[in-house]
Amino acid sequence: MTELQEIQTLFTRAAQAIESRFTERGMLPSDVSPGQLVEALSQLLFVFDKLDRENGEYGPLPYDDPGELGEHGVNIAADLATWAERLELSQAKADVEKVAVGVALWVVRHEGEIHALDTIVNGFASEANTTASEETLRVLYRAMQLVLEHTAAAIKQDLDKTNPGRPWRALNFNFAIVATRTQDAQLMHEAFDTLSRNLPEDAPAFFEEGLRQSDKPVYGPIVKSLMQEYFTRWTVRH
Repeated sequence: MTELQEIQTLFTRAAQAIESRFTERGMLPSDVSPGQLVEALSQLLFVFDKLDRENGEYGPLPYDDPGELGEHGVNIAADLATWAERLELSQAKADVEKVAVGVALWVVRHEGEIHALDTIVNGFASEANTTASEETLRVLYRAMQLVLEHTAAAIKQDLDKTNPGRPWRALNFNFAIVATRTQDAQLMHEAFDTLSRNLPEDAPAFFEEGLRQSDKPVYGPIVKSLMQEYFTRWTVRH
């Protein structure tokens, strides 16, 4: 099964649940109905597949901006996730958020920039919270790394530091946490260096908390050692 087929499977399951619950409750949409959003995202996924078949699965697109198409897809997914939450469909919400992750990875494959992070971050968090598999965590780590690298420069500048819940901050934190859960020294070094570079104001507190958490039996000595190393770096630096 290809990446787009996996996305389509998740999307179909979520769409069916949302439209069915919406019909059952006889709700009136305040703006755009779930059915309209489902149709819009379905058409966009068709376009993604068509572009892949015509231009290959990797590399820039000659006539289309993958970042713009991806932003449109993520925004539709965000609206559908809102409907799923309103309809009390937690699984459908998680599925739609994972579709947003798939859209982001499609943008990455075509060397575009990611301009909307919120729903993507939620999708990553949902996946991380429901797996203990080291293999899955490694796959998730690499996907998060790609999204971090391809996030638009305007977001990377992180100008609005007053909002602790901003998606750029959450993505960097979750990236480091996923790396920690793999207990792989190389991945932790990569993630901790990324966090230190992207969020220097938050790094000391992150490593201080990480050092405390590393005392848990689930973590081996390498986690505690690296947390101590990075915490010491920031303590000495400041």
